[in-house]
Amino acid sequence: MDPTREQRAYARLAGICILANYALQGLGDSVTILLRGGETFAERARYATENALLWRISLLEVGLAWIVLGILAFALYAVLEPVDRRLAQLALCLRLGASFVGAASLMFRVSGARLYLASATAGLFTDDQLSTLVSAATRGGSEGVEIAWMFQGAGSALFGLLFLRSRYVPRALAALHIFGAAVLIVISTAMFLDPQYIGPLKLAGLPGFLTDVVTAVWLLVKGPRRPERQPLAPTMPPSEGDS
Repeated sequence: MDPTREQRAYARLAGICILANYALQGLGDSVTILLRGGETFAERARYATENALLWRISLLEVGLAWIVLGILAFALYAVLEPVDRRLAQLALCLRLGASFVGAASLMFRVSGARLYLASATAGLFTDDQLSTLVSAATRGGSEGVEIAWMFQGAGSALFGLLFLRSRYVPRALAALHIFGAAVLIVISTAMFLDPQYIGPLKLAGLPGFLTDVVTAVWLLVKGPRRPERQPLAPTMPPSEGDS
């Protein structure tokens, strides 16, 4: 079926949401995970205390990224609902589940930020106690994100299947989308079961990230394309014996 003008508009919205999600996640995690002020608890607590507003803004950016994922889920549903309504609805529910669980897991990161600030009050807790509490909060938040990724992978696999059936994007790109979603489910499950391998396992998600970026660019520039039509078979003239 040919994509409508509404489908093309939602496809562009989906492309914007994919890129916006990665941008917001990157900005938020760069402060709270990558550039958190040092390796020891005291160094991290000092950095969080001295840059409390920046830390809160970074956490807000992570929260907005999960909201954008919810908008993305609806945009993809609007594009692919005409292909198979039931599958599109299931994919939408799964992707919305990822958005809700991921946003809820942010409370653990907010709790960790409050514990960093608590270190400035002398005699309230020792650094070892606060460090243990922060580690517990961080682990809780990470496991929430891993569950959200399982939801996200399942929904993405279904959306990829619908893209494959509709041929709105190249078949190779749709197949890579399904593959990346399956990898996301596997690595998030492995992270949940054995957290010590989180770092190396995250590298396995790089192909899925690249596929998402390519898909976003395709939806923004090309949009859902008109499916290729097979040429009609030539009609054979009746033979002399046919009458």
